[in-house]
Amino acid sequence: MNIEIPGEITFSRTYNIPPISVSLPLTAGARTFAQVAITAIAWCFMMPTLALFVMLLWQALTVAADPGGSVLVLCALAFLLLCFMPKALFGMEDLTRGGLTLILDFDGVTDRRSGQILRWTDVATARIVPRRNGCWVRLGLHTPLPPRRLFDRGGTGLLGRRTPDLYNVDITNLDVRQHVLGQTMLALVAANGGRVER
Repeated sequence: MNIEIPGEITFSRTYNIPPISVSLPLTAGARTFAQVAITAIAWCFMMPTLALFVMLLWQALTVAADPGGSVLVLCALAFLLLCFMPKALFGMEDLTRGGLTLILDFDGVTDRRSGQILRWTDVATARIVPRRNGCWVRLGLHTPLPPRRLFDRGGTGLLGRRTPDLYNVDITNLDVRQHVLGQTMLALVAANGGRVER
């Protein structure tokens, strides 16, 4: 089955853009150069930070007579670990996972990063949310999803927390263009009675 989505605006073409025909199911994998680079950078920052954190913690607990001077440095290193560790571990998980990452078909979306399968009839609203380094599609649901583990791949923020009736599908660093993935999701939500927010 094919659906038509709006064409992508480029610097060379800003008007009279023909629509793009997309065949379903649309599948996307996560093995791209950008994903490898981001994961490698996160690991390069995480490992020295982790080693320094462990050494300073050992020094503060065993060697130092007054561990108070190390507390601020340990807190800063712990914050850096919270920033880099999820990106490094999730990136490694994406790179080592066999098969596809995101599957869009006429019935719903399968996000294998978080293990969620959402039917389009369960989606009330959809919106493309631009971010500094990519974008995601925010899906507002009719019924709440069950609570997930601490580091939820469908959430936002530092620890991936989300409200139960929202789910964010990250369409960054996949091998299909963000425009095609995002507009296809919006078209499928609209075709199944959902509301598209611009």
